[in-house]
Amino acid sequence: MVKCLGILRELQNSPNRESDDALILRAVMEQLQLQRVEVTLMEPEAADVADLDQWDMIVPMCETYARLIRLDKLAKPGGPLIINPAHAVLNCYRTKMIPLFHKTPELVFPETEIRPTAQVQTAPLPAFAATGAWLKRGDVHNTCTHDVVFAQNQNDVTDIVNDFARREICDVVLQKHVDGDLIKFYGVGPGQWFTWFYHDPSTARRLPFELEDLAVQAETAARTVGLEVFGGDAIISPEGPVYIIDINSWPSFARVRAEAAVQIARRLRARLRPREAGRKG
Repeated sequence: MVKCLGILRELQNSPNRESDDALILRAVMEQLQLQRVEVTLMEPEAADVADLDQWDMIVPMCETYARLIRLDKLAKPGGPLIINPAHAVLNCYRTKMIPLFHKTPELVFPETEIRPTAQVQTAPLPAFAATGAWLKRGDVHNTCTHDVVFAQNQNDVTDIVNDFARREICDVVLQKHVDGDLIKFYGVGPGQWFTWFYHDPSTARRLPFELEDLAVQAETAARTVGLEVFGGDAIISPEGPVYIIDINSWPSFARVRAEAAVQIARRLRARLRPREAGRKG
């Protein structure tokens, strides 16, 4: 029987989502167990001292740099399959993601710059920030409510950046604000399964858009960073374009957990079959 290890996310990287993040991973493991896979779940601290080579597949929700580097070293012929791959999770750190997006001409995303925190405090803001901009920490996505903040003016920028500096955040992402409906999307593949919903249905203007455009943009972003299980944010603009704002590994899938667990487990089981067949052969 093939074996799969699931590594839970660090609590500090699950702001307000601690139970949701754990529940989707547990649900996926339950689905795999039904498909003749031996499953184990571990806290990230326990996985730090475990012999990880003994599993056929590792499913990490963990996001801290040292843990991802350790997992990346396991990515070798004959080693465990890792989904999402550690390098892909690292690519979701914004300081890596934004340059990759810039190299993908078919991907539509707002004007964005990365600057060292100290430079944002002293240098003029980019032209696109004249009417306000989003400031985001440059590494992991969110650890608290003030990791992604809208700045309306220079005073806001100063306050936000000073907070980043106090928390030893080295890089700041400045991103143009795009008017429109804020969308949350989830996917497996790319190309297997995709869904979306409004962040706040009560305020959404329900601007018209082509679903295929949203799916293509989301899956292009996932492919660019190397994700198979992904989620993210997009803006449906009044003029029509779909803008990708963020992409991340292993979201909570909270609103669609039951369906997502089936689709993710299906993907993971398919990835395990060649290894299983090789043993039987």
